[in-house]
Amino acid sequence: MTQTRFCGIVKSERERRKEVKPMSRKNHKMIDGRLLQTNKKYSQLKIKQKEKIAEWMFQATRDYYIKKCTFPNDKHLEEVVDSVYERIEDAEIWIPYGEVFKHYKSKRSDINKRVRKSLNEKEESRIEKVCFMNMCMIQDDKGNVLVLDKVNDSYTGTTFPGGHVEANEIFQKSMIREVWEETGLTIEVPKLGGLYHWHKSGVHYVITLYKANKFTGELKSSEEGRVYWIPLEELKTRELATGMEYVLQILESEQVGECYMHLEADGYVGDLY
Repeated sequence: MTQTRFCGIVKSERERRKEVKPMSRKNHKMIDGRLLQTNKKYSQLKIKQKEKIAEWMFQATRDYYIKKCTFPNDKHLEEVVDSVYERIEDAEIWIPYGEVFKHYKSKRSDINKRVRKSLNEKEESRIEKVCFMNMCMIQDDKGNVLVLDKVNDSYTGTTFPGGHVEANEIFQKSMIREVWEETGLTIEVPKLGGLYHWHKSGVHYVITLYKANKFTGELKSSEEGRVYWIPLEELKTRELATGMEYVLQILESEQVGECYMHLEADGYVGDLY
């Protein structure tokens, strides 16, 4: 009979076999050459495995919400769990589907809260303070444009009529209102011609540029400055307000529709797009 010696103690093969507990086949099954425990509990997973699955559940729930603009209800939980379980299988982690489903259902409220928080943080990162303004190049049938000699604030020089868009105001209606307040004219259907914008002190300033050639009313100046007609080509020789050279390029060109002003050592410089 074969004998095994341990630390001077001689044991028979029969005695040694008695000391080794045979693996129970109950509640196990062979899958792809692996003997897997069919009644394995979620709590038996390793910590790192739980962390991975938790992240997959969060990602699957977020993707579902982004796609459908709602969180999965009881009837659609399987759609999320199926996605998670595919990743579990790809990672060769063994846990019965039912355990994953049960765990997801129990943690659904916490996962939904985490998704809401992540989406809110992402949305907040995209929010910036914006100040909308406008400006309109009004032309008559003689090749003249209506200009304003701005005098009453930091933005001075020869420019086009315009101003600020008020809260809850339609852009086009704001443009019509500003022109009337500064010139006494009521323009008809101003056409959007481009954008002129810059950042300063944490605020994004955006000027919508319009063109109009139909108007009614009697021309009159306002406290904003004197308004008058001038040939377009003559305007280009005047002392223009800051950035007006870019505004003219946008409104006269079919290829250029936007100017972004960035600050350099000598002041703001425009990039045309």
